[in-house]
Amino acid sequence: MVKVTTTTSVNLTPDHPTYIAGHAMRTEKFKGVHDEIEAIMLGLQIDGKPFLWIEADISNFDCDFVHLFKYHIVETLHIPYDHIILSADHSHSAPLLLTRNPEMPHDDGWRKEVLKKLIDGAQETMNKEFHEAARVQCTKGESQGYYGNRNAKDKYGDTSIVVIEFKDESDATIAALVNMSCHSTVLSPEEYQISGDLLAAVRRELIPYLNVTPLVCNGNAGDMSNRLYRQNNDFNELKRVSSGIARQISQFDTKLDLTLAHPQSKTFVFPIEYDPDIDVLKARLADSQAKLEQAVAYDERKWLISEINGFQRKIKAGHVKMDLEATILRMQDLEIVVLPCELVSAFGRQIKKSSQAKVCFVWGYANGQNGYVVEASEFGGGHDGISTQLPKGKAEEFVALIIQHLFNN
Repeated sequence: MVKVTTTTSVNLTPDHPTYIAGHAMRTEKFKGVHDEIEAIMLGLQIDGKPFLWIEADISNFDCDFVHLFKYHIVETLHIPYDHIILSADHSHSAPLLLTRNPEMPHDDGWRKEVLKKLIDGAQETMNKEFHEAARVQCTKGESQGYYGNRNAKDKYGDTSIVVIEFKDESDATIAALVNMSCHSTVLSPEEYQISGDLLAAVRRELIPYLNVTPLVCNGNAGDMSNRLYRQNNDFNELKRVSSGIARQISQFDTKLDLTLAHPQSKTFVFPIEYDPDIDVLKARLADSQAKLEQAVAYDERKWLISEINGFQRKIKAGHVKMDLEATILRMQDLEIVVLPCELVSAFGRQIKKSSQAKVCFVWGYANGQNGYVVEASEFGGGHDGISTQLPKGKAEEFVALIIQHLFNN
């Protein structure tokens, strides 16, 4: 039996300016609010077992923050650790919750406020009435013409979108979840009004079609964006792109019913520890700095500044030690691979093809953030290969382990 709450919307908007996450070339605090920064929460019960899923309009949640939140929810609401998903839409126009740059520190007061609001929102959600879902319907399709692989149009890009609707006996939608894979980055780095950007805008555009506020979660979006498809990078363009994607979703005609039962969960950790080659990083930093001196085009300068920032951060950090904590949720016809990273689309395709469930998707930027997970072939150049904290070839090992766990599930 499947029961579900209506979604809860929690306003996380700071009441004073903070720094904005996402772009190295933007160095000032926000100067206005274009749209409220929200967290959307969904409570479920599958065969009596509780789940809490959350997507927030921010860039990233760090692992320490996630653990504080999840352990509190485990203790107070008695939801299993594996059944809690706290994720970000990865907006690059949202307030900064975490920082690796002491020149742009997070606002500790707002960070504590967000934690409290999420805890209060979780309690409100799980205390709501749970409605029995007479039917769980999955709708699938592809978005065309609005986004793709951000490194080149001829490279594979995962533009697949999954919509899951929980229906009552009258076939009305009680709640909905949407999974798509795209950087939430339509807006310019020179924009100082905060916004949830693309995924938040798609969520709002879908309300008239679904008659509920859906939870829109990001997938394997590491190399996905609309940078090669956008006509501008302002709020008019955000409206054009988000409304166009929502309209396409409303026209998807591939539908199937899902049976959600016998929930199983598996969490495992993939440890990473190594010393990067600092001399190589310094040489690549110098090369990028030389290119920046000659660069004229805006997008080229933006990317080079981000790359320079990434090299400088790696050189300063030195030794790398981190754990990638992944969770696989299986509920008969549906399998969700929950990852604390920016997985590229080719890896997402491998994972989804390896699943034995009717429907499988990757839920990225979830339960922490450990950066890009990128193919070895992309280490020769490109923003994803430069920014990743993983050494070359380690991503393939991580994805192989995920697939092995899918086979054993």
